[in-house]
Amino acid sequence: MLMLAWTTVAIREDADRLADAAIAAGLAVCVQIEGPITSVYRWDSKIEHSQEFRLVFKCLSAQASALESQILALHPYMTPEWIVLEASHVSEKYLSWARINPQS
Repeated sequence: MLMLAWTTVAIREDADRLADAAIAAGLAVCVQIEGPITSVYRWDSKIEHSQEFRLVFKCLSAQASALESQILALHPYMTPEWIVLEASHVSEKYLSWARINPQS
C-alpha cells in the first residue's frame, strides 16, 4: 500500500536535507518539494503568516513508521507538521515501481 506523508520547513536547504535522507535510507520512494507556499496558523496566541516549503513523501506502508521517526528526529521545528494518508488508488505501474525502488 502506498502512503502519502507531508511536512513543511522554512528553508529550502532543510527541505533538501530531509528529502535526501529519506531517499538515501530507502524510507521513501519519491519526495516532492513545493514552494514557497504561505502557511497561516496560530502560534503563541498570535496569527502567523510564514513562507514554507512543503515536502510530500511517497512511501510504502512498511516504511511509514521508520520514515516518521527519521523525519521527526531531523526536523528543525519544535512542533513539526506530520500528516500521513493512505492512497486510495495508485496505478499498478507506479505501485510496482514503488515496491522495487527502496531496494534499488
